[in-house]
Amino acid sequence: MKLGRNAIIYGLAIILLICGGLYYFLREESLEEVRQESVVSRMAFSGTSMVEEQDGQKLWELSARVMEVDSKTHWVYMSDMVGILHRKDGTKIDFTAKNAVVDPKTRNIEMTGRIDMKASDGATFSADKGQYVAKDRKIFASGSIRATKDDAVLTANEMETDDRFEYIVVKGNARIVKGGPAEQ
Repeated sequence: MKLGRNAIIYGLAIILLICGGLYYFLREESLEEVRQESVVSRMAFSGTSMVEEQDGQKLWELSARVMEVDSKTHWVYMSDMVGILHRKDGTKIDFTAKNAVVDPKTRNIEMTGRIDMKASDGATFSADKGQYVAKDRKIFASGSIRATKDDAVLTANEMETDDRFEYIVVKGNARIVKGGPAEQ
């Protein structure tokens, strides 16, 4: 009889554990709890600008029609962005992009929409999307790339370059025309 009583107690304990587990996983959360979790985590600002410095020198300056900052990740999302990349030699590159995202940890800028750049030495560059890697001061781009410097015109599907447009690696349907007009 003692063995039967212990078996019943253990059986009831197991059934209670199973019922408790099922309740925990199958219960419905109240609508108020769901609303609190779905609150938008971005703060929006209009007509704002930001500046990034490295070793006391400006790395870049960005302004946008609208900037949104994600309160959890601190990433900055921009619409109709206008920016300036400052080169080490003191010259600059002016650029625009339809949309951009700034990673606050790496200070990299990811751009989409039409990107247009114009360096103070006359070099120009345009692409569908691109990324500026702050640590290496490099520009990566893809989609309908067109770059001009002096009397050379480069077109390609993908491109990697330094911020001086001196070292360029191109991929996919690459073409360079030298000695012709810079605008086609």
